[in-house]
Amino acid sequence: MAQVTQQSLAQSLQQTLSANAQERKQAEQFLKSVEHGEHFVVPLLQLVNSTEADEHIRFAASLYFKNFVRRGWATSDETEDTISAADRQAVKSELVGLMISAPKKLQLQLGEAVSIIAECDFPERWPELITTLVGKLSATDFHVNNGILQTAHTVFKGWRSAFRSDELYAKINYVLNEFTEAYMQVFATTDRLIGEHANNRAALQVLLHSLNLLCQIYYDLNCQDLPPFFEDHMAEFMQTFHKYLVYTNLQAEGDDDDVAGDLEEVKASICEIIELYANRYEEDFAQLPQFVETVWSMLTTVGAAHKYDTLVSRGMAFLRTVVRNPRQRQLFANGDSLQLICERIVIPNAVLPTADEELFEDDPMQFVRRDVEGSDAGSRREAAADLVRGLLDQFGAETTQAMSRFIMQSLAQYAANSADWRQKDVAMFMATSVAVVASVGALGATRVNSLVDVADFYNTHVVPHLRAVDSDRDAPILKADALKYVTTFRSQLPHDVLVQALPMLTAHLAHPDTAVATYAAVAIERLLVLKQQGVLRLGASDVQPHAEAMLSHIFTALARADSPQKLAENDYLMKTVMRVILASRTSILPLAPAALEALARILAEVSKNPSNPRFSHFLFEALGALARFACASDASAIAQFEATLFPIFQNILQQDVAEFMPYVFQILAQLLSVHQGSGRLPDAYVALLQPLLQPALWAAQPNIPALVRLLQSYLQIGGAQLAAEGSLQPILGVFQRLVASRANDHHAFALLLAVTLYVPESALANVLRPVLVLCLSRLQTSRTPKFVRNFVHYVGAILCLSSGVSMLLDTMDSIQPDLFVSLLQNILLDALPTVVGRVERKTTVVGFGLLVASPRFQNSPSYAALTTPVLLQVTSILMDAAVKDSKAQADQAQADDEDLDSLEIDDSGYQASFARLATLGDAKIDPCPQFTDAAAGLAQALKPAQSVVASSQLPTEARQFLSTLLQS
Repeated sequence: MAQVTQQSLAQSLQQTLSANAQERKQAEQFLKSVEHGEHFVVPLLQLVNSTEADEHIRFAASLYFKNFVRRGWATSDETEDTISAADRQAVKSELVGLMISAPKKLQLQLGEAVSIIAECDFPERWPELITTLVGKLSATDFHVNNGILQTAHTVFKGWRSAFRSDELYAKINYVLNEFTEAYMQVFATTDRLIGEHANNRAALQVLLHSLNLLCQIYYDLNCQDLPPFFEDHMAEFMQTFHKYLVYTNLQAEGDDDDVAGDLEEVKASICEIIELYANRYEEDFAQLPQFVETVWSMLTTVGAAHKYDTLVSRGMAFLRTVVRNPRQRQLFANGDSLQLICERIVIPNAVLPTADEELFEDDPMQFVRRDVEGSDAGSRREAAADLVRGLLDQFGAETTQAMSRFIMQSLAQYAANSADWRQKDVAMFMATSVAVVASVGALGATRVNSLVDVADFYNTHVVPHLRAVDSDRDAPILKADALKYVTTFRSQLPHDVLVQALPMLTAHLAHPDTAVATYAAVAIERLLVLKQQGVLRLGASDVQPHAEAMLSHIFTALARADSPQKLAENDYLMKTVMRVILASRTSILPLAPAALEALARILAEVSKNPSNPRFSHFLFEALGALARFACASDASAIAQFEATLFPIFQNILQQDVAEFMPYVFQILAQLLSVHQGSGRLPDAYVALLQPLLQPALWAAQPNIPALVRLLQSYLQIGGAQLAAEGSLQPILGVFQRLVASRANDHHAFALLLAVTLYVPESALANVLRPVLVLCLSRLQTSRTPKFVRNFVHYVGAILCLSSGVSMLLDTMDSIQPDLFVSLLQNILLDALPTVVGRVERKTTVVGFGLLVASPRFQNSPSYAALTTPVLLQVTSILMDAAVKDSKAQADQAQADDEDLDSLEIDDSGYQASFARLATLGDAKIDPCPQFTDAAAGLAQALKPAQSVVASSQLPTEARQFLSTLLQS
């Protein structure tokens, strides 16, 4: 292994930033080859800490370190531990000091690593962390303190979203005992020094940053429960918080109106704290009315500059939390209060900010993404809408009446002067805010304000913006508002309204404004998955008349891109392409040739420089769905798919486009499976087999699941051919590699299952012994629950073969006489109930039922003695309600695999390393497809041995269950 030094790491990290793809690849391969070696991490951290190194190299080193920790720090029975104990200790010894001294840009990367390590190791395997932090706190050096406080916050902030547990509370209590006294001293000192340095701008910047970190840590330590320490000192802390909520000092103000300064961040953090207390610790929060008055006043006077946005949003979030509490109703019950809140807080903050108008024009994709994906949740607009919903909870009629007046005034002003489009925009936004009572992402608004007529507003104020694509030329934002209204209220609008809207939405896919076209795509995509009582609201007959126009408009829009990066920017359009194909199913066939050509052209272009994983994923999902349904409708279509895609796939493989290779292997598996029944592998696939077995491909973890799926297709189509041509050994070589890995042994069994079921039994008999020897060796040297579970299932699959029982027992005896008796007694029996998955449990139950019923088993005293224990275990799988319940989620997940109507990227298993294409369907291999369920299969398996069942020593309930099963 190459010697790792700071210099070699710096050189390699520099090369990873190179514009030369080959140079980047070589550098990445070097780093990957050395990162699992001992002492790799020490020079890496030294490089991060080196002030002599280029700042870009230091940042790249910190980023690599973070990802190194993310990949390998956490360990389990199912993964290999790739970081040595010495390196782990070295990291924990150096990391706190590094966090203290590193620039802020590096601290962010190192902080994430600290968080991961602390989640795994603190406090059991990192007990010195808190005492180290406390010991390094300084009474004079607040630059050091800020590094320590940042580290502490990094460790503690994960508690905010953690589920309550005894382990979590023990961890928090440990920290409270070790940290709170020192924390309060630093808090008091920071407050004092801010007063003493009121005219020192540089000192204030450091001290206010300290105060902000102290506020964030305060939230961290209080987020799960109110600790006695903070309850005892609440008056002191709240007095200080109130002091800084109203604090003004020109020396503390930031110079940039677009970026929040330390003072604005402190005030925002205080609003976050008091919202937590109002929500969770109201009875102990005596200062609540004072803070309500202060925040109310602040929100009516704070400026409109962008730097105040987070402060204003959190201030409104605090008011929303308070107003939703019936016990605080009196604070807002005054007749003028609601009117004043709406007039002086809600409406001013509901106006579209100038910065957002500019973003809509200059970076429409960023505008849409923030809006659609909720990353705009911290905006003033969204906070204003949330505050309205809070008011509606307690004052429904009064709030609706007050807001309706403002909405109607704005609509009237727009009607009088259409150039004043901002009035219509704010009216549309607030109308939506007042109307939505509850919503979920998959359905939009699920409950609406009974005092608002959503459909009437749509017909009167929304449809005029959708009738003609070329309307609102000076105000395309109003078209975006109209399209968003349809998306939001899609579950509330009648079916006939949605059907009438579909052609208007389709037409807007051709709108020249990118944001408008994208909102149209989002609306269509959401409508195509909308269900009511499990049934799609828009059926194929509603969609099909518009499918061609939808695809044509989207492909035309994508074709305008002038670079691969620009082409891949709009994943919403590609997601809609996928959804149109899925909604069309087999009726896509007439459109398939043109769609295939367009998708292939896009694939060829974006493969030059993959830049958007979401776009790539939906592109391959669209290709997979198109091939699936077109070939299902016309098997001869496979020729066109292969002729069109093979050259592009070949280029992707030759250019080693790593991001796309797992997708290519999955699509190849799908295309190959269309040849099922031919009995022979097409020549093109035969030529590809040997390159697919090269170790370099299998060294990349993301490739492994897809390559296994592809080899399964090879075996399914041409298992006999591969056995006859001597190609099984290289495939079993892959199995040997995978089965040795804790991370990949389940893939090894998936491949082995295909070998077992798809090659002739005579060929299987020749290779079964070395296969089982490898499995037994893993059982002996590195057994894990996952491996045992998969091995049990595989044994069941062998037993389901026509001569499986004799083949298995003969092979086991050839390894060691009576080996299977010992294996069954000591390992397999206990593991039988652990098998997960409907097909897997069925295979296991049927296989072991066939084993018990076989004459070979019953005629051997050593085996026959195990009849009752085996029957008891397979029966318990079917009887035990607890077992059934524990497996229900796994079965439901499998059932959902084919719910393509509502396929989402998260549901499809998308992640950075490997993304399974859900549109390809489930590749699960069923060794006994003749049985629909495990009970029927077991009954059939045991019929030849009914007397054995009757004479077994089973408990009464189990015997009765089996008797009933056998008689059914």
